[in-house]
Amino acid sequence: MATNTTFCGPCSERHITKPSANWCTECEEAICDDCKEHHKVFKATRGHELIPIDKYKSLPSFITDIQQSCTNHKEKYQQYCVGHALPICLKCIKEHQKCNGIPLEEVTNNATTSGHFQDLETRLIDLLQNIDRIKKNRKANLKSIEEMKELHLAEIQQIRHQINKNLDILEKEIKQDLEKKECQCKTNIQQMLSSVKEKKNLITEYQTTLQGIKQHGSNLQLFLVMKDIEVKVLENEQFLQSLIERKQIEQWVLK
Repeated sequence: MATNTTFCGPCSERHITKPSANWCTECEEAICDDCKEHHKVFKATRGHELIPIDKYKSLPSFITDIQQSCTNHKEKYQQYCVGHALPICLKCIKEHQKCNGIPLEEVTNNATTSGHFQDLETRLIDLLQNIDRIKKNRKANLKSIEEMKELHLAEIQQIRHQINKNLDILEKEIKQDLEKKECQCKTNIQQMLSSVKEKKNLITEYQTTLQGIKQHGSNLQLFLVMKDIEVKVLENEQFLQSLIERKQIEQWVLK
């Protein structure tokens, strides 16, 4: 704040301590109720606006901090420099001799009803309305983003469900195909095992016959049997060779 607001300024100048009750916006000074009465009748101050000191203390700092006196010369503003668009005191006039200066009251009188003030009020209202529209638009955008996210998530769930369904179908088909191929492989191998087992039994029988005749038969009998068994052996050798050529003894794999 511009000065002490606790005690009356005029009384303090007379070394009297009295609590303040009012604030003069023109003098920028706190005054008591007694000084208020004098303030209202003096010609120099009768037009000054007085407000309760509590109301002044409640004003925001950007209002109470406004300087109404020249910061360079500590004197009241008296003139307005049109060229520099700023208020000046009487001592500042020397620095603004080449400028167009007019009495300050010409620009401050009726400030609240001036076109400039009304235009500024209108612009502030427009700004607030535009800001509200932007806020409303952005909030709507946030809501639409959330809705789009939920929509995309639902689509993902639907796609996932369809993919899982297709994978289940594919898995079932692959299993059926594997089972079919496994069955075919096993059938082929079992058939070969059965055929090979049959051949083994015959060859074992030929071997037993050959050894029996060798031990107990005549040379003629052995010779005749050898001829017959030789034919059988050749047939089985050709059978085994055919298995190799037809790649029937290679590893079966599931593809």
